[in-house]
Amino acid sequence: MESILIVDDDGMILSLLSLGFEKYGFKVLKAENGLDAWNIFNSEQIDVILTDIQMPGLTGEELSRKIRNQSPHTKIAVMSGGETDVAAGLLNEGTADYLFWKPFEVKKICKIIKADAQVATSDL
Repeated sequence: MESILIVDDDGMILSLLSLGFEKYGFKVLKAENGLDAWNIFNSEQIDVILTDIQMPGLTGEELSRKIRNQSPHTKIAVMSGGETDVAAGLLNEGTADYLFWKPFEVKKICKIIKADAQVATSDL
């Protein structure tokens, strides 16, 4: 079972994404900020990170960079409602593997990440 850490300071988005990924068979861990996410990442086995970019404290940009530096093979997905330059920069430089613009369909994101996780597993 793939694990995903979902990070968003908006409780409603966090709940909706969690329900969606659970439905698609992921083990879901949640964090409401980047610092909590970093602590969870360092204490759990995580396959995918899905993080908002703009959050108080440790931003999604900073979190993504820390995770990529420590664990280059962890899949990182960023979601953004308007930080166009930051989000595109993370994707273009290879820090992020996916970029999703808000608003989005939860089902579509779950399917994309699930399909990629299954391909990666079959390559082992």
